Amino acid sequence: MANKNMKQQVMNGIRDKVLTLDTMNQSVKNTEYVILGSIVLRAMELERELQQGVKKPFTEIIHAYKGDAHAMGQKPITFMRQVLALCQYPDLLSSPSFPEDAKKRAMRILQACEGHSTGSYSASTGIQMIREDVARYTEHRDGGIASDPDNIFLSTGASSAIMVCLPLSLCLPFPTI
Repeated sequence: MANKNMKQQVMNGIRDKVLTLDTMNQSVKNTEYVILGSIVLRAMELERELQQGVKKPFTEIIHAYKGDAHAMGQKPITFMRQVLALCQYPDLLSSPSFPEDAKKRAMRILQACEGHSTGSYSASTGIQMIREDVARYTEHRDGGIASDPDNIFLSTGASSAIMVCLPLSLCLPFPTI
């Protein structure tokens, strides 16, 4: 009898607090992360038709869904590449080949890194100084609406962020990345 009551209490108490498919928000259940959704499949179909010589009112498909601006023809942003090069190889900071603004930015980033190196580990949410910069930018962009750097999570891209955050919302173990 006691065992049955304990099971019932567990079912009543803990079950109500555990995230299950029954207790999960319907919006989470309806969430899809579709890399090859219907728009992409249609774009691939149109591209095949163009390659086969089918006449269209356009001559190429631009794969904007990837978020890969360079693949769409955007030229690399020199400043960002210069800063990255300087951060990765700080000996270049003394080179006259790099502009002072890129050197200044790289030095600021390196100062914010443990051991003043981009090779060191950082907080899993990203480098604090960069999160503070993102918060300031967001606050300015959004007309003064407060943005807290402690609520900002930086990632290497949408897929890696989803792989980290989705298991949290579903109470699943973290994937190996």
